[in-house]
Amino acid sequence: MATRLKHLVSKKKRRFFENGFDLDLTYIKPNIVAMGFPSDRLEGFYRNHIDVVARFFDSRHLGRYKVYNLCAERKYDPSRFHHRVVEYGFEDHNAPPFELMRPFCDDVDEYLRENEENVAVIHCKAGKGRTGVMICAYMLHIGLFETTKEALEFYGDARTSNKKGVTIPSQRRYVYYYGHYVKGGMQYRQTTLLLRGFKMHYPPSFSRGSCQPFFIIRQGLDKVKLFTSRVYQSPSSSAPDAHIINMMLPAPVPICGDIEVEFYHVLPWFTKEKLFQFWINTFFVRAKVREDDDVNESFPRTESGGTLGSMPTEQEFILSFDRLGLDKANKDKKHYSDKFRLELLWSPTEADEADGIGRELSVDSLVDDAPSALNDDEEDLYNYSDTDPEDEWKDCPTTPV
Repeated sequence: MATRLKHLVSKKKRRFFENGFDLDLTYIKPNIVAMGFPSDRLEGFYRNHIDVVARFFDSRHLGRYKVYNLCAERKYDPSRFHHRVVEYGFEDHNAPPFELMRPFCDDVDEYLRENEENVAVIHCKAGKGRTGVMICAYMLHIGLFETTKEALEFYGDARTSNKKGVTIPSQRRYVYYYGHYVKGGMQYRQTTLLLRGFKMHYPPSFSRGSCQPFFIIRQGLDKVKLFTSRVYQSPSSSAPDAHIINMMLPAPVPICGDIEVEFYHVLPWFTKEKLFQFWINTFFVRAKVREDDDVNESFPRTESGGTLGSMPTEQEFILSFDRLGLDKANKDKKHYSDKFRLELLWSPTEADEADGIGRELSVDSLVDDAPSALNDDEEDLYNYSDTDPEDEWKDCPTTPV
């Protein structure tokens, strides 16, 4: 019964079967292991039990393994693995802080270079999404693959039986960020942009009325809230540009570094439902780093939105997403049309212009082929509501404006 339950929980992930061991664990490379969380007590009944995991690595790599815990939400006693445990945690279903990626890669690389028998054991909760982001980043870090697409596909094939390794758009985006960073020899720095608002083209349709969205902007690993918008109404069907919801901010909001934006839809009786979320890093937006478009999957593209005035900071740019570039919406074909598009409108700051950050970085030679299409019919295993505390709802008007 326990074995069958473990297999059900691990779903399409490849398991390790050898010498009596049956673990949610995969050798991505001979010295890189991806696995599910080493649990105990009741959870150890249906996940990898920490005692079995420790016995496995002690039997195969005694004194030659180091464990990397990517979970921000949970820990365990490092003595179970002889105190060879380090933490690079970030939240489930989210992109990692970009500044966490290089230290992680340097740590893994230093350890693996110490001895050819050393093994890096990397895990999050399920051992798939977050784990895949960081393993792919490391493989790009050491030049194991020429393109980000190749790294993502290799990991997906090695870790799962359906080739669906890193599937959340924001997590994939950050792997591409890191690929450009490595191959371009970029010098990362905190970069501030002025967020001016959003435009939603052909908004999602619902049986219980038109889309009435609002959004919340957060910054950094701690998700510090920067702004909560009012509720916007869809324009009348007879209005010009009736297919566009304009969501301009009353004043530009400075954003810097890793930014999360969550969009919600107001339901009857003033309840809410998450539409989608996404992460971006302002340095890569400012550098106009993007992936080439593909028929089935696209990533945000920065383009000029026109001149607002005579000053450099009054130049407006557009970062454009389609459904497949937005977390959660990428799996929802029911409510979104093929014409749906979200535009993020931004401008540079005067400080960036003075420092030369306003100059477009040349990354044309770094652009990979677009990654292979996600399976829209894949079961959505993610619960996004747990990233939104209920008390945030009181910050939003209860009546659409």
